[in-house]
Amino acid sequence: MSIQSRVTNGVLLAFVIVVSSAAARSGGDATQPFTVRSTLEGKQVLPHRIRWLGHPNLPAGKVAKVEFLIDGKLSWSERNPPYTYGDDSNWLVTSWLSAGRHRFTVRAKSLDGRTAQRTTIARVLATPEPPVELVGSWKRVVPRAQAGEFFGTWEITVDKVGWRVRDPFECCNLVDIAYRSGGRLQARGGIWTQPEAKGGTGGNGWCKDTNRAVDYRWSVSAKTLTLALDGLDRCGEGRYAQHFIWVGTWRKVE
Repeated sequence: MSIQSRVTNGVLLAFVIVVSSAAARSGGDATQPFTVRSTLEGKQVLPHRIRWLGHPNLPAGKVAKVEFLIDGKLSWSERNPPYTYGDDSNWLVTSWLSAGRHRFTVRAKSLDGRTAQRTTIARVLATPEPPVELVGSWKRVVPRAQAGEFFGTWEITVDKVGWRVRDPFECCNLVDIAYRSGGRLQARGGIWTQPEAKGGTGGNGWCKDTNRAVDYRWSVSAKTLTLALDGLDRCGEGRYAQHFIWVGTWRKVE
């Protein structure tokens, strides 16, 4: 194990812990040290969202998986490159983390049993609150003629983490939202707090593969939320497009 750090004027600029395990080495790769890089290396403060990738030094065919841990807890896992937190083209969104310092670890495992990891300690800023008019839960019934097999009662819960969307099948998404001026907002990529394989709440089901942004206009009056598409829906086509569910009126859940 080696610890690399640099201090200037008493301020910790970067703190990276590198660990490599030589367990079960075999074949020609045994002479090549197994290491992994993290794209968060050198970061002191993380923004609201940031790309987080792991880069093992072995060819993909010799890498079993790359895991992403936050404060020692497994939060995402990838078996195919690019090894990206939250799925390809997505971001690490920090809104669900408490303000303060956290440990962000990339842990790679090779097919011959070796492990390499790299940890960055960085600070997360406090997440701003959403507009007070939006906070809470909202429901709407989407007719079959509009949503096809996805018809039924949908519910959105708004808080500072993002928008939790529950569909008629009791499944859910967690979507990153950026609030703009003039009653505008942008639905962005999905927020993941644990691996998808564990069945946790997360992700933007409409934009799972692309995580493209979709712009909306919103207004609240008499406990009714109205959403209108503001531009193109870049998530999907036809009934798989996000706005087919989102656009319309939602009633406040008391």
